[in-house]
Amino acid sequence: MKQIYVLAAALMLTAITANAQQNVLVNGDFENWTEENPVNFDKAGTTVLYNDLLVKETTISQSGNSARQESKAQGTTQYLEYGDLISVVPGQSLTISYSYMDNDTKARTRLWSSWLNDANTALPTADQSNIQETEYSVENTQWVNKTLTVTVPAGAAKLRYQIRTYHQDGVGGGYIYFDNLSLVVNGVAGVNDNTIEGLQLFPNPVSEGTLNITSSNNNDKDVVVYDMLGKTVLSAKVTNGTVEVSNLTAGIYIVKITEEGKTATRKLIKK
Repeated sequence: MKQIYVLAAALMLTAITANAQQNVLVNGDFENWTEENPVNFDKAGTTVLYNDLLVKETTISQSGNSARQESKAQGTTQYLEYGDLISVVPGQSLTISYSYMDNDTKARTRLWSSWLNDANTALPTADQSNIQETEYSVENTQWVNKTLTVTVPAGAAKLRYQIRTYHQDGVGGGYIYFDNLSLVVNGVAGVNDNTIEGLQLFPNPVSEGTLNITSSNNNDKDVVVYDMLGKTVLSAKVTNGTVEVSNLTAGIYIVKITEEGKTATRKLIKK
């Protein structure tokens, strides 16, 4: 049902500011629609319906079009969800933002996204608190911009970008308006770079074919290298502290290293 949208690895680099400020959500401004739904916000699900009861709104919007979602009666929640799961790296700093208008006594909303692991299973509830709000919106005739910056927790591999619309006091049939959904990768926060004790990657820049990756424990490591387009260009199990990189062309890469469940990221320059 869900496709995997791989973030451009360049967006992980704090130093590359211009690229890092791009919104990775395609059509988060709801300008492009199919017959029923915004592009990349297709209806999905059977028991739980995603992106249901969405209507293009051209009058009440911040710019161009917005999406209006109707609340249902008690016991049912509506999900506004980006159609792709977004690949993330522990330690990344992300800024999530969107605008909404809650001018209806029969509806309310809140951010309720999810961190997932490689198997698309949600992380424990305690790890979700920075992207699952406890408070609901309050009635307001003006647009409200919601912005928060979060750090990807350990164990997370994907983000489900989701905002929910609820009935209010058991009464449905109200509306919430949404516009300008955004997800920006600010860079690697560096918190998780210290989780692998004594991690070293050398030489860097590397000009020959061998890259050394060592740590205090020197246990086996899973290494994934991403190019500047977010494509996986190398994936290896490192058992002897070295990985062959002779096939990499000159450029800048992101190296994701996992050892005993701990993950770190490093920038690699290939000459």
